[in-house]
Amino acid sequence: MDEKRWSIYIDVEGFAATYSRDPSKALLALGGLMGALFHVGSRVFSHSPDRLFIHQFGDGFVVVSNFPEANPERPLALCIAVMRHLLARGIATKAAISAGDFSDVFSCYPKEVQELAEDHHYLPMGEGLMTIIPVMGSALISPYKMAGQRSGAVLLFDPVPFCGVPAAVKFTSTAPIVVDWIHTDLPLARQICEIAGLTWIDSVSAANHLRKYVDGASCLPESWVSSTLNSVGLGDAVL
Repeated sequence: MDEKRWSIYIDVEGFAATYSRDPSKALLALGGLMGALFHVGSRVFSHSPDRLFIHQFGDGFVVVSNFPEANPERPLALCIAVMRHLLARGIATKAAISAGDFSDVFSCYPKEVQELAEDHHYLPMGEGLMTIIPVMGSALISPYKMAGQRSGAVLLFDPVPFCGVPAAVKFTSTAPIVVDWIHTDLPLARQICEIAGLTWIDSVSAANHLRKYVDGASCLPESWVSSTLNSVGLGDAVL
């Protein structure tokens, strides 16, 4: 196993298109994702060595573990819990799981930025303001890059940094592994929802919610719908 911290990149599907039509709806979806991750981080994995580090990048977030882990159950369960919780609220997301290094890069910034930045995040520019995010690493780059390999509300998994795929995890394709997040029921995913105060829906309900989402969004590209449904074994479903 490559001794790197596991990481998740997760974002709201169709955010830009939704924002152009209905900014409030797009921002509510983003808020839903943010709130779910915050509750998981503050109620479930809030203390070392299990604590999480979460950073927003546009309509997405990178979630980074505290230490490397050979067993990928936690990031997989976290994704399934959050994705199903949001799906029950009519919000589709995409997630990718990998691993890598992640660190504070503030010391690499120009001297004047280091001297003027407030709390390492805000930089006054006269009456203007620059906001900076002084963290970077392959823990962000790897899952973000992998997420771009397939469209749709999918859960992608890179097995290389881990000891393998848990037996309970169902997947529909490889390179990268596409996890069937609708039909994979990890007990830890349900436990995360219960502790974090998120909505847990079983596989049958999740499949129904996904069908309802697809039915109710006539503007979805056919390729997106096909990729989403095929990724969770619903490609032949009657919609």
